[in-house]
Amino acid sequence: MSRLPQEIIVDILTYLPAKSLIRFKCVCRSWRSLISDPQFAKLHLKRAYEDENMNRQRLLVATDPLYSVDFEAASDGDDGNTLVKIPYPNAESHNDSFAVGLFLGSCDGIVCILDEVDNVVLWNPSTRESKKLPGPSSFLNKDFSTGLGYDSSTDDYKMVIASSATATGSDQIMVEVFTLKTNTWRAVQGSLSGITLGGRYEGVFWNGALLWLGKQEGGAAHDLDVIVPFDIEEEKFMEAVPLPNHFYTAFLSISGNCLCVLGQLKPSGSCFEAWLASEYGVETSWKRLFAFPVDKLYLDCYSTEMWLTKKGEVLVDNRGCPGKLTLYHPVEDARKLLKVENDGDPFYDSAIYTESLVSLC
Repeated sequence: MSRLPQEIIVDILTYLPAKSLIRFKCVCRSWRSLISDPQFAKLHLKRAYEDENMNRQRLLVATDPLYSVDFEAASDGDDGNTLVKIPYPNAESHNDSFAVGLFLGSCDGIVCILDEVDNVVLWNPSTRESKKLPGPSSFLNKDFSTGLGYDSSTDDYKMVIASSATATGSDQIMVEVFTLKTNTWRAVQGSLSGITLGGRYEGVFWNGALLWLGKQEGGAAHDLDVIVPFDIEEEKFMEAVPLPNHFYTAFLSISGNCLCVLGQLKPSGSCFEAWLASEYGVETSWKRLFAFPVDKLYLDCYSTEMWLTKKGEVLVDNRGCPGKLTLYHPVEDARKLLKVENDGDPFYDSAIYTESLVSLC
């Protein structure tokens, strides 16, 4: 390898998983320096997003013990590599206990956590690096929507907390933004006219914006009918985007380079649909992937995460059915259950993340 040009070595290493690269830091000083370089972390992450053959997305399940679930391996029948136990993060000391209360956001391999004593912690599950954040002035509860995103103009990560309800007679809502480089929170002006965010919800970061589900004024009580984008660079809400249908319950996710919405339709909630969009805007063009009776899945108000595998299977975390994840193939009408061990709270949270080397420093 030492005889190979440096650029070829770098290119080869970007194909390797984060776990292997962390071990390879011990090979020699030059490799340690290379793999620890933030620019290499960006190349490694770029490869993960652009190469369709890469498999670096995982479901983080806040059971006790904590699990990282390779759902693509499960989809391929590789059960031996599907479930991996990982230690909980610890931003204080290696002796303190830690438990996840809620996942507040995920971006580029970094996960934001609200622990059981209301500390906000950033954590990279791949590198095990964690950082406790100063507390926001907002009290994080069911009336706030949250999310984590990346600002390419400043090369910085931002955590956003937005109130789910506007003040009476006003379209102004409270928004707080944390920037990793400054390690501070600050309030920004937030305005939503005729739209309410959909409650305690972890936003999805896509194409420079955090996306939340919302309800238009005058709609049915449980209708989710718009996507509410928040521009991470400009730190302001953008024009809401209509959903392709009226959903009773819905989840946003990313499938390849496309935005995906999955959920139960109004009025009865008896039909489940999945839609894709390659870009969003007022004239967003949606494509329906599939529809099937909702009783094919175990869904209730406690289901916390939905995702599409590369094979088109629906991944559902059924925390209302403790310790069980479901993979359902709508074309083949085939279902696979994944059971995770759990000695903690049966109503745990979960989040999708990408394995990466991104540092919190």
